[in-house]
Amino acid sequence: MFRSQEQRNFHRLVARHIEVGDGPLLLEGGTGIGKTRACLKALADHGGTAAVVLPTHQLIDQLLSSPDRAAVGLGAKAFRPAGAFDTRADYEAHRRNAMRSRVMFCTAASVMIDWRLGGDYNGATKRGYLLFDEADELPRAAALRKDLAITAGDLAAAGVALTTVGETVSALLDRPRLEPETRAKAWMIREALDEPAWYQKVGGDEDGGVALIHSLPGRLLKRVANRGNVAFVSATLTVGGSFDDFRRAMGVGNVSRLSSVVEPERHGDLTVETPTGRDPAEIVGMAEKPCLVATPSHELSEELGARLPGAVVRTGDGETTAEAAARVGPDGVLVAAGAWAGLDTPLRWRSIVVPRIPFGRPSVLDDKIVSRYIDSRNIAVRRMRQVAGRGLRTPDARCALYILDERYKTLGRFLPERFERSWAEGARVDVSLSRSERDPAIRREALRRYGLRCRACDKPVPESRASVIEIHHLDPVAEGERRTTLKDVVPLCRNCHAIAHTETPPIPVERLRDTVRSTA
Repeated sequence: MFRSQEQRNFHRLVARHIEVGDGPLLLEGGTGIGKTRACLKALADHGGTAAVVLPTHQLIDQLLSSPDRAAVGLGAKAFRPAGAFDTRADYEAHRRNAMRSRVMFCTAASVMIDWRLGGDYNGATKRGYLLFDEADELPRAAALRKDLAITAGDLAAAGVALTTVGETVSALLDRPRLEPETRAKAWMIREALDEPAWYQKVGGDEDGGVALIHSLPGRLLKRVANRGNVAFVSATLTVGGSFDDFRRAMGVGNVSRLSSVVEPERHGDLTVETPTGRDPAEIVGMAEKPCLVATPSHELSEELGARLPGAVVRTGDGETTAEAAARVGPDGVLVAAGAWAGLDTPLRWRSIVVPRIPFGRPSVLDDKIVSRYIDSRNIAVRRMRQVAGRGLRTPDARCALYILDERYKTLGRFLPERFERSWAEGARVDVSLSRSERDPAIRREALRRYGLRCRACDKPVPESRASVIEIHHLDPVAEGERRTTLKDVVPLCRNCHAIAHTETPPIPVERLRDTVRSTA
């Protein structure tokens, strides 16, 4: 049943927590140790009702077809929203069937809706145990803006005109036959209006509707997240070896005494190379196959795929990374956006190429950037750990990770500790065949011309704190060696400089100036 001591330990911790329920369980397990089977076995042996909560319906589909579910003998039903059915009668029949099941698979969005509707949506919050799998996605995906936004179509269907946010939400809540999903969204927005906080903002979105955006989106699940019968499971719950970032993002207070990290002393071999600035096509050509190219966007995937004859490109129409990998031969190449997310793939990757560090994109509300760089960076840390784990699914796995974006240096520690040690001792091959020069004379001349003032937020800096001003290259030096002049650089404070680099290419200074100053 269990293939390693680590997998047994993981199962034991979940099973024990189901018994004691002494606070929310935070449980991180090394990539490839078999967390899914360990959790499902604990739920199969548990006699009460439970819900397995995942970020997306695609992940639910993968879990339903997983051999781990069959191996532990877990019977389960998935809950789908009304939009997945042709008629209301079909949806209601499905809903009753899912609610009668002992174990139900559902999304985090449905849990939020169920909480706001008092457990009468799909009953997830009334179940004896809730296990959030792939929980590292919750600090960002819990807001699920696409699901929480009250769109122009929602307003039209309810017969409500968009006026001010408060008036629009009140009008919706006054509708006696409002769709349950829309009513729950309206309640969440009403909560944000009634309890203003720095981390939550409400406003009009780009599509003519109303949206709620959180700097700490996981706090929409705060009341559920602090219950004793809840577990959060992932390979990447910690940042820098601590659960603090996850707890802060979710609003979690005291946690179960069983919370821990189950990391194997040895599980696979990883070689890390950093040929920053090199052409991705060149690196893929020399890399051992099968090769996974993990990109932050479908646009970049299409661009690279066109330059890699015979490569499979994950489509943007809902195809999962695992489904795309099924189309790749043993000596092939897969170019996939978001390849860090999801369950296992049918291939064992011998090399993984990361052309660009996958920072989280800024959130925009009322034409203003409302997210923070530190959140974007922590998203990148988690994603880099996940994508490295794609090549470490078995104890005897051997994989090479190629990082082509020098911004990896801003992330700090992002690999499991067993690889951090070997990397620091020389396992990393730091290849810099296209060295980017940063001439200190450029900084001196830029500050002489512009002064100690950020060109985005326009805040002056005293001489004693001159180090907080950084020189931003309009044509990023990470793209390769080039001759730099004063026309190519501007001084930015650390915060604005970090925000500029949350997009690739960087946010233009003109747009950065408008958005940063509008939030001041």
